[in-house]
Amino acid sequence: MDNVVRGANWFFDVLNTWRVLDEVQLPEINFNTEAFSPSGHMMEVTWPEDLAGLEGTIKLKTDDPQVRGLCGRQPGNYITSTYYENLVSFRNGETKGRVIILKGLVNTVRADARKGLKASGTEYVFNSIVLYHDLYDGRSIHKFDFFAGPAETIINGERPFAQMATNLSIGGGTVL
Repeated sequence: MDNVVRGANWFFDVLNTWRVLDEVQLPEINFNTEAFSPSGHMMEVTWPEDLAGLEGTIKLKTDDPQVRGLCGRQPGNYITSTYYENLVSFRNGETKGRVIILKGLVNTVRADARKGLKASGTEYVFNSIVLYHDLYDGRSIHKFDFFAGPAETIINGERPFAQMATNLSIGGGTVL
Protein backbone atom coordinates (compact mmCIF):
# COMPACT_ATOMS: atom_id res chain seq x y z
CA MET A 1 0.00 0.00 0.00
CA ASP A 2 1.50 3.26 -1.14
CA ASN A 3 0.56 6.84 -0.24
CA VAL A 4 -1.05 6.09 3.11
CA VAL A 5 -1.76 9.37 4.90
CA ARG A 6 0.26 9.40 8.13
CA GLY A 7 -0.07 12.96 9.37
CA ALA A 8 -1.38 16.27 8.13
CA ASN A 9 -1.15 19.98 8.88
CA TRP A 10 -3.05 23.15 7.93
CA PHE A 11 -1.97 26.77 7.82
CA PHE A 12 -4.33 29.77 7.59
CA ASP A 13 -1.87 32.34 6.18
CA VAL A 14 0.83 32.16 8.90
CA LEU A 15 -1.34 30.53 11.58
CA ASN A 16 -0.02 26.98 12.03
CA THR A 17 -2.76 24.66 13.35
CA TRP A 18 -0.72 21.47 13.81
CA ARG A 19 -1.27 21.26 17.59
CA VAL A 20 -5.03 21.80 17.42
CA LEU A 21 -5.96 20.32 14.01
CA ASP A 22 -8.69 17.73 14.44
CA GLU A 23 -10.09 17.04 10.98
CA VAL A 24 -9.84 18.27 7.37
CA GLN A 25 -12.34 17.65 4.59
CA LEU A 26 -10.52 18.60 1.38
CA PRO A 27 -12.43 20.22 -1.50
CA GLU A 28 -14.22 17.84 -3.82
CA ILE A 29 -13.05 18.09 -7.43
CA ASN A 30 -16.31 17.92 -9.37
CA PHE A 31 -16.83 18.94 -12.98
CA ASN A 32 -20.41 19.88 -13.77
CA THR A 33 -21.72 18.04 -16.81
CA GLU A 34 -24.21 18.87 -19.54
CA ALA A 35 -26.41 16.25 -21.15
CA PHE A 36 -26.25 16.06 -24.95
CA SER A 37 -28.38 13.97 -27.26
CA PRO A 38 -27.74 14.54 -30.97
CA SER A 39 -30.66 14.84 -33.34
CA GLY A 40 -31.54 11.49 -34.85
CA HIS A 41 -29.82 9.53 -32.09
CA MET A 42 -31.33 7.64 -29.19
CA MET A 43 -28.31 7.85 -26.89
CA GLU A 44 -27.45 10.65 -24.51
CA VAL A 45 -24.00 11.44 -23.18
CA THR A 46 -22.92 13.88 -20.51
CA TRP A 47 -19.92 16.10 -21.30
CA PRO A 48 -17.80 17.78 -18.63
CA GLU A 49 -18.25 21.53 -18.51
CA ASP A 50 -17.06 23.88 -15.76
CA LEU A 51 -15.50 23.03 -12.41
CA ALA A 52 -17.97 23.32 -9.53
CA GLY A 53 -17.08 25.74 -6.74
CA LEU A 54 -14.57 24.33 -4.28
CA GLU A 55 -15.15 24.07 -0.53
CA GLY A 56 -13.27 22.47 2.33
CA THR A 57 -13.86 22.20 6.06
CA ILE A 58 -11.28 22.36 8.80
CA LYS A 59 -12.07 21.42 12.37
CA LEU A 60 -9.86 22.61 15.21
CA LYS A 61 -9.91 21.37 18.82
CA THR A 62 -10.01 24.98 20.02
CA ASP A 63 -11.93 28.18 19.31
CA ASP A 64 -9.01 30.48 18.61
CA PRO A 65 -9.98 34.14 18.07
CA GLN A 66 -7.20 34.57 15.48
CA VAL A 67 -8.80 31.92 13.26
CA ARG A 68 -12.39 32.94 14.08
CA GLY A 69 -11.46 36.50 13.10
CA LEU A 70 -10.67 35.36 9.54
CA CYS A 71 -14.39 34.84 8.89
CA GLY A 72 -16.11 37.71 7.12
CA ARG A 73 -13.32 38.88 4.85
CA GLN A 74 -14.47 40.03 1.44
CA PRO A 75 -13.26 39.12 -2.08
CA GLY A 76 -9.85 40.62 -2.71
CA ASN A 77 -8.83 40.03 0.91
CA TYR A 78 -8.27 36.31 0.38
CA ILE A 79 -6.60 33.93 2.80
CA THR A 80 -3.87 31.67 1.47
CA SER A 81 -4.20 28.32 3.17
CA THR A 82 -1.77 25.46 2.84
CA TYR A 83 -2.50 21.82 3.59
CA TYR A 84 0.35 19.34 4.06
CA GLU A 85 0.26 15.53 4.10
CA ASN A 86 2.92 13.00 4.99
CA LEU A 87 2.43 9.91 2.79
CA VAL A 88 4.05 6.59 3.63
CA SER A 89 4.49 3.43 1.59
CA PHE A 90 3.70 0.34 3.66
CA ARG A 91 5.46 -1.65 0.93
CA ASN A 92 8.95 -0.11 1.16
CA GLY A 93 8.75 2.53 3.94
CA GLU A 94 9.35 5.43 1.54
CA THR A 95 7.75 8.77 2.43
CA LYS A 96 6.49 11.47 0.11
CA GLY A 97 4.86 14.83 0.62
CA ARG A 98 1.65 16.32 -0.67
CA VAL A 99 0.91 20.04 -0.50
CA ILE A 100 -2.33 21.76 -1.47
CA ILE A 101 -2.27 25.54 -1.74
CA LEU A 102 -5.65 27.25 -1.63
CA LYS A 103 -6.70 30.87 -1.77
CA GLY A 104 -10.20 31.70 -0.65
CA LEU A 105 -12.34 32.88 2.24
CA VAL A 106 -13.57 31.51 5.55
CA ASN A 107 -17.31 32.11 5.23
CA THR A 108 -18.68 29.91 8.02
CA VAL A 109 -17.68 29.29 11.63
CA ARG A 110 -19.58 26.47 13.34
CA ALA A 111 -18.83 25.76 17.00
CA ASP A 112 -19.45 22.34 18.53
CA ALA A 113 -21.95 22.11 21.37
CA ARG A 114 -20.44 23.10 24.70
CA LYS A 115 -21.02 20.55 27.48
CA GLY A 116 -19.55 21.42 30.86
CA LEU A 117 -15.83 20.81 30.94
CA LYS A 118 -15.84 18.49 27.94
CA ALA A 119 -13.45 19.63 25.21
CA SER A 120 -15.15 20.84 22.06
CA GLY A 121 -13.95 22.34 18.84
CA THR A 122 -14.88 24.62 16.01
CA GLU A 123 -15.37 23.92 12.32
CA TYR A 124 -14.41 26.45 9.64
CA VAL A 125 -15.79 26.32 6.10
CA PHE A 126 -13.21 27.52 3.59
CA ASN A 127 -14.78 28.36 0.24
CA SER A 128 -14.91 31.12 -2.41
CA ILE A 129 -11.72 29.35 -3.50
CA VAL A 130 -10.03 31.16 -6.40
CA LEU A 131 -6.81 29.09 -6.40
CA TYR A 132 -6.37 25.36 -5.85
CA HIS A 133 -2.94 23.83 -6.49
CA ASP A 134 -2.40 20.17 -5.53
CA LEU A 135 1.24 19.06 -5.57
CA TYR A 136 2.33 15.47 -4.98
CA ASP A 137 6.05 15.01 -4.35
CA GLY A 138 6.70 18.30 -6.20
CA ARG A 139 4.56 17.40 -9.25
CA SER A 140 1.41 19.39 -10.15
CA ILE A 141 -1.61 17.10 -10.14
CA HIS A 142 -4.30 19.81 -10.31
CA LYS A 143 -4.10 23.57 -10.57
CA PHE A 144 -7.19 25.73 -10.97
CA ASP A 145 -6.64 29.51 -10.87
CA PHE A 146 -9.73 31.63 -11.40
CA PHE A 147 -7.81 34.86 -12.07
CA ALA A 148 -5.03 33.37 -14.24
CA GLY A 149 -7.56 31.74 -16.56
CA PRO A 150 -7.75 28.49 -18.49
CA ALA A 151 -4.16 28.53 -19.78
CA GLU A 152 -2.93 27.99 -16.22
CA THR A 153 -5.21 25.01 -15.56
CA ILE A 154 -3.18 21.86 -14.92
CA ILE A 155 -4.61 18.36 -14.84
CA ASN A 156 -2.11 15.57 -14.16
CA GLY A 157 0.80 17.73 -15.27
CA GLU A 158 -0.81 18.84 -18.56
CA ARG A 159 -2.50 22.09 -19.63
CA PRO A 160 -5.63 20.91 -21.48
CA PHE A 161 -7.06 24.41 -22.02
CA ALA A 162 -3.91 26.20 -23.19
CA GLN A 163 -5.00 26.15 -26.85
CA MET A 164 -8.44 27.46 -25.94
CA ALA A 165 -6.82 30.37 -24.09
CA THR A 166 -4.64 31.08 -27.13
CA ASN A 167 -7.64 30.92 -29.51
CA LEU A 168 -9.57 33.35 -27.33
CA SER A 169 -6.50 35.59 -26.73
CA ILE A 170 -6.92 35.20 -22.99
CA GLY A 171 -3.93 36.60 -21.18
CA GLY A 172 -3.16 39.37 -23.66
CA GLY A 173 -3.73 43.12 -23.46
CA THR A 174 -5.03 44.95 -20.41
CA VAL A 175 -7.24 42.50 -18.54
CA LEU A 176 -10.33 44.17 -17.09
